[in-house]
Amino acid sequence: MVPVEFSFIEKLDIVWARLRKELNFKPADFEELVQLDMDELDRTVYPALVLAVSGACGDHGQKPEALAAIVQFVFMANKVHKLMKDESNMAEELRQFPVLVGDLLYGKFFLELCREKLLPFLDPLAQVIGTMSEGGISRWLARDTKLNRDEGLRIIEMECASLTALAARLSAELAGVSLPLQHRLEAFGWELGLAWGVWKERMENTMVQSILQQANNILDEIASGSQLQLQPLREVYYYLAKQLNTDYNPQEAGS
Repeated sequence: MVPVEFSFIEKLDIVWARLRKELNFKPADFEELVQLDMDELDRTVYPALVLAVSGACGDHGQKPEALAAIVQFVFMANKVHKLMKDESNMAEELRQFPVLVGDLLYGKFFLELCREKLLPFLDPLAQVIGTMSEGGISRWLARDTKLNRDEGLRIIEMECASLTALAARLSAELAGVSLPLQHRLEAFGWELGLAWGVWKERMENTMVQSILQQANNILDEIASGSQLQLQPLREVYYYLAKQLNTDYNPQEAGS
């Protein structure tokens, strides 16, 4: 479970309730449409990062909760699209079904943007969706190839780090902080996403720890050059660092 010591746990609960409400399709529940395996980190990292940045920047309104749900919809839609299988004996309607469900989730994120008057965020989100899809295509094209470290990192950057970075930057932009500070928070989000992705790929633990150290260094830089309340950011950092210090098990991650 997510540690209760998150200072923004109530807001995180609100985001999850919002997601459950939007995913309660009739006459079927979301779980009946697709078998989407999401561990605790999958459910937590993106919303927590958005809320941690907004809390650190002093934005305690409701729009960060909406943004957290929007970013999570983007993550889930991309994950659902990856369920599409390339099997010659599979009926075409079954092959395409994950694409339709993923597109529905993309529609949910766009609807939330409209509801919350956050349409200026559509362009950067659309660009990251393209980047994530490009990463997925690169992974599929290399499925029979042993990638070197740099090639593997590039795919992880596209699939994972790009969205964590944007989540942090958009939350900072929503809070109205300076552009240089937005970029530092974006860099923090990038390093967290990169470390998480490297861990999931079961790459060297020394690499994971090195990337996490870069994230911690960025927090120290922010602390020395701004008046942000860093507690929420450090909570997310330590939560993720603790999880990434164990061996990756898709069934147990974040538990």
